[in-house]
Amino acid sequence: MSFHVDATTKTITMHRGDTGEVTISVTGHTFGADDRALFTVKDGSGSEIIKRVYELDSNEFTVTFANADTDYLAPGQYNWDVRYVIDPQYDPNSGEIIDGDGVSTPGSPYSLMILGTVGQI
Repeated sequence: MSFHVDATTKTITMHRGDTGEVTISVTGHTFGADDRALFTVKDGSGSEIIKRVYELDSNEFTVTFANADTDYLAPGQYNWDVRYVIDPQYDPNSGEIIDGDGVSTPGSPYSLMILGTVGQI
């Protein structure tokens, strides 16, 4: 598979439409059962491409990329980050996280490099 994560720069490189996963581990804090990780990918104009909320199982979570997540994207650089939310508060209408007792973004933005393909699935 052509899915790769650079451990130093945290750059995720993959071909458009490919599948893969990355496990993100957290150190320096012990999360509670209600705490969440918010994984977001945006394009160069700031539009959200992917936005997912994860439970923190043993201070880690796994982001899975399916074909449909990226098969429509133009090749190029996108940005991603993770925000950790302690005791999140949710919008009652949308169910999205809107606040929390603590919010931490340990580093960002990181790069998601989407490579072009000849064939299309």
